[in-house]
Amino acid sequence: MRLLLASLAVLLSASSACSPEPLTTSSSRTDLTSRIEAIEAASGGRLGVAVFSRENGLSFSHRGAERFAMCSTFKLALAAMVLDTDGLRDQTLPFGPADILSYAPYAKERVAAGQMQALEAARHAVTISDNTAANLLLSRLGGPEGFTRWLREKGDSQTRLDRNEPTLNENAPGDPRDTTTPEASAELAYSLLWGEHLAAADRELLQYWMVETPTGQARLRDGLPDNLRAGDKTGTCGSDGQRAVSDIAFVETPDGTRFVLAAYLDRPAGETAQAEAALSHVAQAVADWISEKR
Repeated sequence: MRLLLASLAVLLSASSACSPEPLTTSSSRTDLTSRIEAIEAASGGRLGVAVFSRENGLSFSHRGAERFAMCSTFKLALAAMVLDTDGLRDQTLPFGPADILSYAPYAKERVAAGQMQALEAARHAVTISDNTAANLLLSRLGGPEGFTRWLREKGDSQTRLDRNEPTLNENAPGDPRDTTTPEASAELAYSLLWGEHLAAADRELLQYWMVETPTGQARLRDGLPDNLRAGDKTGTCGSDGQRAVSDIAFVETPDGTRFVLAAYLDRPAGETAQAEAALSHVAQAVADWISEKR
């Protein structure tokens, strides 16, 4: 499959001179929808998928307006908020043993020092999803309410954060707290990575952190052609039948074609590895669809 998908960048490049018209037809959209529906059925869960690119006319949505638990995918926007807040990145965040959560590998390394720099907290909130780092940043940014308010200022009317780590991971049935939609997630990520919300150097830094992230190697990036530049931010949360597995990935071809793919899988059957494989299959289906339209 990887070899077959490797032609994607070439096909995208060949069409770069075309006008930016929507790249979908009714037949191709039907084919992609059928593949996504089959992946969803096999997963045993509810699957939301969105593809977004403002420049290239790429647009696809399956359950894209439905709400899904963000889990740790919110940390991508949190890191962007740090970069967007004057003077925060150089501040020191003091903390002690009482602040250490069960999943906080970077904070555990720094607990003897009793502090971490805000910029490093943002980096490790993205790359290894450190929960203590995320909470320390939220405390400087007005908490979940301040974070949600910042999202509204950036044009995201759907995503909402209501709690800190780890309670935001509850994923109770029908609870709108700490949720987003795949469409909102994909569009927000695109605007943060390539829009005007951040300075160019900060956009590049955020992309670098996503490329550096190791947690999504078996998810969306696993289903993309190897010769594309890609990075992602994962999320995993819930328990006792309320598990959620998600991923947001950016993709850039050698010719500069760029898009964001967001996938949220709620309450899948089986183990986490099977849910991750489902997200890989989503990326494969999307890559095939894009190559066919080019």
